[in-house]
Parts: sequence; structure tokens; C-alpha cells
Amino acid sequence: MNTTRTNFGSINHKGIIFSIDALLSFSIMLISLVLFVFALNNYSDKAVQNIETFELEEKALLIADSFAKNFDKNNTLLGACIYDSDKKRVKTNEISSVNIQNSKSVIFGNIFVKSITYTKGSETKTLTLSTKNSVDCISAKRFVLIDGEKAIIQILTCREG
Repeated sequence: MNTTRTNFGSINHKGIIFSIDALLSFSIMLISLVLFVFALNNYSDKAVQNIETFELEEKALLIADSFAKNFDKNNTLLGACIYDSDKKRVKTNEISSVNIQNSKSVIFGNIFVKSITYTKGSETKTLTLSTKNSVDCISAKRFVLIDGEKAIIQILTCREG
């Protein structure tokens, strides 16, 4: 009967080793899978954030370009350049201070223009177009001529929050 016990004991011992080995392998695979899912989730969150930031940057640059290159009678925020009626064209990068003051707020989905700041010589003026709460804000700067003088226009574009 001693031999049966030792044979049974050795089979049981090998089974325990196999079970521990399988449990360890499964645990390592499970931990690896969980880490992979967390990394994938983090990557997707960053991708969404990058897309939202890119959208805000894109709108800020497009609004600043439109402001400095176009003319719009209804809202000078979409174009504040001087219109030359003799040549029947817009003088790009030439803006009058009156056109800046006539700017109205514009909303593109959840993106809006909060303020326009311009520096002409040592003089800096800010025109606030919106007092909404904002989450992210990006400013776009452009070099322009305001009333014939060199100046820097800064348009602050924000996302509602």
C-alpha cells in the first residue's frame, strides 16, 4: 500500500505544478490584456482631445485669415479689410479701426470669438465680443495695417464650456 500512496502523491504533485503554471500563465495574459485595453482607451481619449484642439486651432486661424483678407458688410469679424471701390477689390491686410469696432460675435457650433485685441504702436485696444464661459481658448495673431499703421491683430477663439 505504500507504493500506491507514493504514486498517488506524485501524480497529485505534478497536477498541482501544472495548475499553478496554468494559473500563472493565465494571470500574466489577463494582466497584459487589461494593460492593453487601458492603453487603447488612453490613446483614443488623446486622439479625441487632439481632434478637438485641432478644430479650435483651425477655426481660430480661419477666422483670423478671413478678418485680415476679406470684407463683409454684415459682420466685419468675417472680413474687416478696406474695400477699394475704384479698383473694385479688397485691400488685404489693410483694416480700418472703424471696421474692427463694428465686429459682432460669431458662433460656429460650440466655438466662438471671445475678443479682438490690436496693438498699434504703443497703443493696445481690446474689443470683447462675448462673455460666455470657455473651456479652451486659442489666439491667432496677424500682422496688418490699421489706418495705414503697422499693427498686430490677436483674435481669441474659445470653446464653450
